[in-house]
Amino acid sequence: MINKWDERFMGMANLVATWSKDPSKQVGAVIVDNNSRVVSVGFNGLPKGMIDDPSLPKKNKLAATVHAEVNAILFAKQDLTGCRLYSTFPICASCASVIIQSGIKTVHMQDTMSGSSSWKESCALAEDTMTEAGVKIYYMSGIL
Repeated sequence: MINKWDERFMGMANLVATWSKDPSKQVGAVIVDNNSRVVSVGFNGLPKGMIDDPSLPKKNKLAATVHAEVNAILFAKQDLTGCRLYSTFPICASCASVIIQSGIKTVHMQDTMSGSSSWKESCALAEDTMTEAGVKIYYMSGIL
């Protein structure tokens, strides 16, 4: 069930997404604990120390980009067991594995399935993987 706190945290994830320098896809993530306290935030971008050179081929930039969900997990300074994650984009298979390993038990993501067929396949695999691991998934739409 989606409540006002879920809407607020997804709104916050949308704000965090604007911090990304990626001109094609800005993604934000917020992690909160069981007391609805913000634990961490993250946005997609190049690794620390890597120069965001506009001449860098898009293929290389995409390969090096750290996803918002992973950045939020890496930036967290506490155990994430039982926490909730809010993401402005569907979770990919790679991020799903990191989410599961971190102990996050609930994922809220915007229902904006777009992109290549390989991306859609990755997102479908992510859903299957998280479901199998006992992570609850909620889709939210229209939260800006």
